[in-house]
Amino acid sequence: MLNLKNYNIRDTIAAIATFPAKSGLGVIKISGKKALAIAHKIFKPAKLKDIRKAKTFTLHYGYIRDKTKIVDEVLVSVMKGPASYTREDTIEISSHGGPYVSERILKLVLKQGARLAQPGEFTYRAFIHGRLDLTQAQSVAAITEAGCDQALVQALAQLEGSVSREIIEIKESLKEVYARTEAQINFPEDAPGLSGEVLGRRLKPLAGKVEALIAESQAGRILNEGFRCCICGRTNTGKSTLFNRFLREERVIVSHIPGTTRDVLDETINVKGVPIRIYDTAGILKARDVIEEKALVKTRQAFAGADLVLVLIDGSRPLSRDDQQLLKQSRDKNSIIVINKSDLAQKISDKDIRGLGRPVLKFSALKSQSLAILEKAILRCIARAGVVRQDAVFLSRYQEAALVKISKGLKQALGYLACGQGVDMIDLTLAGCLEELGKLSGEVASSAILEEIFSKFCIGK
Repeated sequence: MLNLKNYNIRDTIAAIATFPAKSGLGVIKISGKKALAIAHKIFKPAKLKDIRKAKTFTLHYGYIRDKTKIVDEVLVSVMKGPASYTREDTIEISSHGGPYVSERILKLVLKQGARLAQPGEFTYRAFIHGRLDLTQAQSVAAITEAGCDQALVQALAQLEGSVSREIIEIKESLKEVYARTEAQINFPEDAPGLSGEVLGRRLKPLAGKVEALIAESQAGRILNEGFRCCICGRTNTGKSTLFNRFLREERVIVSHIPGTTRDVLDETINVKGVPIRIYDTAGILKARDVIEEKALVKTRQAFAGADLVLVLIDGSRPLSRDDQQLLKQSRDKNSIIVINKSDLAQKISDKDIRGLGRPVLKFSALKSQSLAILEKAILRCIARAGVVRQDAVFLSRYQEAALVKISKGLKQALGYLACGQGVDMIDLTLAGCLEELGKLSGEVASSAILEEIFSKFCIGK
């Protein structure tokens, strides 16, 4: 965990903003009061005499020099504050790609008085200087992590302020109600009476909007992290073979020896624009040693956290007690029963699997038969669960928790109204809701929360 004292906004910061690998281009970013002076010391423009006198939003060709030695041929972008991402003077040096040349230029920048930026520090400065609120800052991370078109579209909409506007509307409406409850408590002679009916008409729509935001934030998590699909089954049912088929590569060693998989592996695939995180689990139901016990714990965790469970059953063997146990455990989960090894003589009849109340699909992981049908069945389960939505938003765990507290508070206030409680209790509850709303935008946020959010960004963002 980082400490916000390391985010000293008086410092000039610098970082390599592109991935450190062989590439066509590398970008070194500098932000702060000394940005232009540092560029002046190490950059020799081909035409302009002094980069410090360059107009904002201009691009300049020239060379980075270490004293008299040329380091690289570059383009330098000049963005003067406050019209920049951080609202500070900002320089971006576009060099030839490759980790060595980028590191050479960065070392020169640091030698001239800049400090290496912490993870997310450029976006943190954009937040501190009021260019972005906390929901918009979250969307910056969501853009860089987007794994499908839908995730990118929603993250960009959030960056433009779609969620911020919703939160402001909720907050302004709630402040208006709170102002009236405060007036009734503090100035009962002068304030007009506030009936329960009027309060209810104001609070119920707000409670609905907050509930909708919670649902949207959960959908945002799915788009950001992937829909969690856990393959489970007893040993040798073909879980790892199915895992490989989903990935279209031999990612996992497959063997006829029972218990080959001793860990939980996961990879993300993209099916029709939906990111799906596939988990291959150990088929161990009763551990015989310490390693198997650890594998069993991880399997249980993957099962518990899954958005969808694929219960894999070997159709070439009779339904066992272990199969029955897994069917029972997954009964309350969003799940699909997959009868694998359909290419072999079947020992499981339709009677054995009748009345399970879940989709049942016959499949051959070895021969990749019906893989497209299985993927469609997964998409149907996702659609039925309603977890991937067009209106998804990307919030941190702490912001989602704040929404849940606001929802509970509004429900509590409506409960007080229904019970005929006095305005005092309602007023106190609304005050708590307003404080939580401040956490969503970042108006009310502790150092620990800000550290948690921005430390998850990459360096250079």
